[in-house]
Amino acid sequence: MDEGNINRESNVNWKDSQSSKHTYESLRDKWNDIQEEYLKEHPNVELGDLYFETGGFERVLEKISEVTNKSVPEIHSEIENW
Repeated sequence: MDEGNINRESNVNWKDSQSSKHTYESLRDKWNDIQEEYLKEHPNVELGDLYFETGGFERVLEKISEVTNKSVPEIHSEIENW
């Protein structure tokens, strides 16, 4: 994938996720905080799977669901409870 030609927003935000007790306004906020750790647990999810159109975070959940053979609600719950 040629990332230089992608006109999309990436949610890849490699923050330190040392603070485990946060209050998150949305699942996407939580995802931004835990995604590096999540990707270590799920190495079959690739960076290319994490690109989405603005407002399309649901598509990221669907792609992770496809790659991990889990349902979207399972992925949603897994992120919420990480």
